[in-house]
Amino acid sequence: MNRCRFLSWLAMMLLMTGSVSATRTDRWIVDTAEELLEGRGSDVQVTADGTVQRIAGWAAGPDFEEAVVMAAAGAGDGSLIVGTGFPARLYRVRGDQAELLADLEAEQITALLATKNGDVLVATVAPGVLYRWHRDSLEEIGRLGEGGIWDLALFDGEVVAAGGPPASIFKVTERGLVRWVELPDVHARCLEPYGDRLLVGTSGKGLILTIDGSGKLGVLADSPFTEIADLAAGGGVVWAAALVGEPVTTPRQKKSNGDNGEDGEVETEVTVTTDIKLPEINGKTATSEILKLTAEGGLLSVHRFTREVATSIAWDGEGLLVGTGFEGEVWRFVDSGGARVATIDAVQVVGVVDGGAALLTQGPGGVFWRRMEGARAGRFRSKAQQFKQPVRFGEYRVEPVSDDLRIRFRSGVSADPDKTWLTWTEWMPASGGWVGLPAARSLQWEVDFPADAKTAPLVDRVEVAVVEVNLPPRMKMLVVEEPGVVYLSAPPPTGPVIEAVHPDVNGIFTVIDDSAPKKNGSTKGKKYYRAGFRTVSWQVSDPNKDPLQYRLEIEDRNGFNLNVRERIAGTQLGVDTHALPDGTYRFRLTATDAPGNPEGAIEVSRASRWFAVDNTAPKASLRRTGDRWVVTVQDNLSPIVRAEWSRDGSEWTSLAPTDGLLDGREETFEFPAVSGRHMIVVRVVDRQHNRATAGAVEE
Repeated sequence: MNRCRFLSWLAMMLLMTGSVSATRTDRWIVDTAEELLEGRGSDVQVTADGTVQRIAGWAAGPDFEEAVVMAAAGAGDGSLIVGTGFPARLYRVRGDQAELLADLEAEQITALLATKNGDVLVATVAPGVLYRWHRDSLEEIGRLGEGGIWDLALFDGEVVAAGGPPASIFKVTERGLVRWVELPDVHARCLEPYGDRLLVGTSGKGLILTIDGSGKLGVLADSPFTEIADLAAGGGVVWAAALVGEPVTTPRQKKSNGDNGEDGEVETEVTVTTDIKLPEINGKTATSEILKLTAEGGLLSVHRFTREVATSIAWDGEGLLVGTGFEGEVWRFVDSGGARVATIDAVQVVGVVDGGAALLTQGPGGVFWRRMEGARAGRFRSKAQQFKQPVRFGEYRVEPVSDDLRIRFRSGVSADPDKTWLTWTEWMPASGGWVGLPAARSLQWEVDFPADAKTAPLVDRVEVAVVEVNLPPRMKMLVVEEPGVVYLSAPPPTGPVIEAVHPDVNGIFTVIDDSAPKKNGSTKGKKYYRAGFRTVSWQVSDPNKDPLQYRLEIEDRNGFNLNVRERIAGTQLGVDTHALPDGTYRFRLTATDAPGNPEGAIEVSRASRWFAVDNTAPKASLRRTGDRWVVTVQDNLSPIVRAEWSRDGSEWTSLAPTDGLLDGREETFEFPAVSGRHMIVVRVVDRQHNRATAGAVEE
């Protein structure tokens, strides 16, 4: 076991040490399309009704020297006519064989379209030329002065081409390419006939446009991305792949105008943005997006990729296949979600042909055929599930029950699998069993669909029993209030003076317990004062959200603990300390989760700061020295906080200590004497609100 994996195992074992699981058993269940679509698969797919099933994957066809196979069209005899890029060549592909048909003077072939008479139209960029492949020969139909041709489609009985810059739709006529509709963007990137309209995706601004048979232009959507890379109709809606295209320089277009200049040419500019900042979604950048345009005209974001770049899409009859890079993945989307179904040995899947019958790739350029026989085993891996607290794992079950399926599990502490996670368990029968892993914060499962299964196994539900590891309560705060402070949620019926009602039958202490938290209110209540009382309050939380009970004790310096209260439900208690002899004490609070864990409760304790219990009044003496009265005060435990004097019952006058600082247990005060016969009274108060008075006759 390597060091990282050992540390992960050690962390999970420490989570279990000294803990007994809470009694409530929960289940992690994955049984909806939305939940399943969060997983990833290989040679499996998720259906719209929430079922995982094995599908035929794709097998590599011939090898190509060219960097990219960009376009393809069925030839009618089972073969595929494909066009490559860098350099641009035309091939006929059967199985793993490729026959070179023609070399073209262009950078790449971008689109192919098979016609009813068996011809194939071939479009290129750099330069933008349209060819017809007819009876083993290549014939040029039309050429653009600038820009390239990016897509071809059959609309309203005519062949139309998408070109740019500037973005334009061309018709293919006997006179060649004729500009039909100019678009408000740089490139017309992709075409999709949809009923009586032609849908156009653009590059530069990322627009989805619509054109009717008369050439009337409308805007359906404005994507946050800069390019609509592909369009596909299926399931009663239109799907689109949007991405951030490469920056484009401002193009210049020349057009004939005999009234302007000797050469009859003027230069015009198409203004475009060259900012390629990735859109930010929930604080994270997104590289591409799958959009859905409803029949009512609503635009929905189905999925945003943060890493993959989706460039090609196709409807397979029940779902949308999406080719991505830069890891050559194929995803499949249904309704509002999707999952990976395959990984291809190429950098990018740039074309999905005939609903997934074939794939076209870049890096290297290639053709991958849908497997018709020799199916491979399929795998489906769930999204890692992170629990709020560490959990122990129990039984698992996969439905419907099948003897052909296998399942395995792995667990860890982090939210996503990394090097700290434990390795996968051995494969186990998917029909049911026990997850033999230690307690952890996260869990993931993977189901294997064997290639030699007797039937076509399905998975529509996986459940795993989990029980939270019982963690100890967490004491965040234990506070002893100032002497005499008590809290009540409402004024006492006796008025501002709080009296103890009766000594408690459970012990020697009388308490004020008015601390149950009130909704939308203070947990302490309104402050009052009662000499001899000390209020203790606390904050305790339970990671498992278990109900808590408390026990409060008072401990003296000799280690003796006197029980104050048990089974306390509130979070504070005012304790009458008159039941204690003078001395130094502290509170000890014990919290337990026993109400929710009768057979495995955990207790935690915490001691407060030390505080003085002083129920003895200070001693005060009064003597006259010449024309001054001298007051001497002593207290065994508490500092003096106030001293006052009065002559013949007049108002109290505060005294200042002779040393200038009222802070000690022994203090001396002075005030002037006068002639005549008078009654002098002195009152002193210590920090525990104990009072003492002294008097003398002034003569």
